Amino acid sequence: MIRSFLPVGQGAFYTEQFDCGVNVVYDCGSSTSRSAIEKQIACTFEPREKIQAVFISHLHEDHINGLPFLLSHCCVERLYLPFLTEEEILLTRLIARLENTESEFLSKLIVDPYGAVQDYTLPVDTQTPEIFYVMPQDSSRRPGGNVGAVPSGKAVDLTVSDSNPDWGYVPYNFQNTRRNKAFFRGLRKNGYDKKTLQAYLETSDIFSYDWDDIKRIYQKYAPGSLNSNSLVVYSGPLTPDHRQIRPYRFFMPDLTEPQSGRRTGYPDGCLYLGDYDAGTKENWDALTGELSAYMPSVGTVQVPHHGSMHNYNEALSCGQFVLIISAGYQNKYKHPHTKVLKDMLMKKVIHFWVTEQAGSMVQFQIEEK
Repeated sequence: MIRSFLPVGQGAFYTEQFDCGVNVVYDCGSSTSRSAIEKQIACTFEPREKIQAVFISHLHEDHINGLPFLLSHCCVERLYLPFLTEEEILLTRLIARLENTESEFLSKLIVDPYGAVQDYTLPVDTQTPEIFYVMPQDSSRRPGGNVGAVPSGKAVDLTVSDSNPDWGYVPYNFQNTRRNKAFFRGLRKNGYDKKTLQAYLETSDIFSYDWDDIKRIYQKYAPGSLNSNSLVVYSGPLTPDHRQIRPYRFFMPDLTEPQSGRRTGYPDGCLYLGDYDAGTKENWDALTGELSAYMPSVGTVQVPHHGSMHNYNEALSCGQFVLIISAGYQNKYKHPHTKVLKDMLMKKVIHFWVTEQAGSMVQFQIEEK
C-alpha cells in the first residue's frame, strides 16, 4: 500500500492506495487554490477510477472544495461525513458565510448531502455514492433520508486486501461541545441570539464590523479555531497480532544511529486528525482513551489544524510517530506555528511540512503482509 500526503497547500488531501486496487481518501480541499487540489486529483487517479471510501473530517472549504471534482472524475462508492446537530450546522454555515467561503456545494451538502453528491456524480454512473454519517458517541439520533449511519469507534465495512484482511478504518466523531457552548454563550451576552444568526445566513449584508465583533467574541470565550466537530480516522491493523513495527521506506538521512526521539522502525498504522482540538489535556486524554486499542499500532500522525498551536499537543512529539503537517507555504494564518515546529525540532522528531510545492509530497510504502 502507498500512503500519500499530497501537496495542496492550506488544506488536506491524503490517499491510501492498495495493490489490489482499493483506494481510500481522507479530506479533499485547499484554500490555497482550488486548481491545486483538482490537479492533484487528476494526477493521482485515472478518470473513472474507483475509490472505495472517502472520509471528510469536517465541512470547511479547505477540506471539501475538491470533493465536487473528485466525484465527477472518479467513481466514489462511499462517503463518510461527521454528523452535525442543528447548532453545529448553524455554526458551520455562519463561519463559512463570515469568511466568505460558503459555496453552493457546501450549503447543500449540509442540508441535503445525497442531493449535493448526486449533482456531481459521473452522469454515466447508475448509482450515487452511499453516504454515511459517523454518529457521535452515545448518540441515539438517526439521520433520515438517503443517508446511513455508522457508530463512532467502529470499523467501517471495507476489506482492503485478501492478503491483509485485518487492515481496517475506524472513524471517530468527537463533538467539540465545550468550545461551541462557550462561543454561543459569548454571543448571547453580546446580543447575538440564534435567531439573529440564522437571519444573517439569509442575507448577504454581513459587513466587516459584524465579523470583527463576532471574531472578538470567539477569541474571548473560545480561543483557538472556529471549528465544530472533526472526524478522526485510524487506518491500520485492527488486532495487536497483526501489528508490524519496521523501517518506513521514505527518503531521509541515515537513521541507523537513532537519536533522542527517533526510531529505526515505526508501526504501520496512521491517525488522521483533521482539525481535532488536541491542545487540552482533556481532549488529548479523550482521544487516546477512545483509541487505546489502536494507539500502539500508530506510527504516523497528521498534525491537527495545519500545525496550529491551539490544536497541537506536545505528546505528539513523544517519538512514537512520524508527524505530517499540511499547510500553505506562505499562508495568512502563519501555520504551522513556530512553537509547534520548535517543539518537534528540539525533540528531534521526524516531521514533514507538506505545502503546495510538488517537492513537499510525502509517500510511505507499507507492506501488505
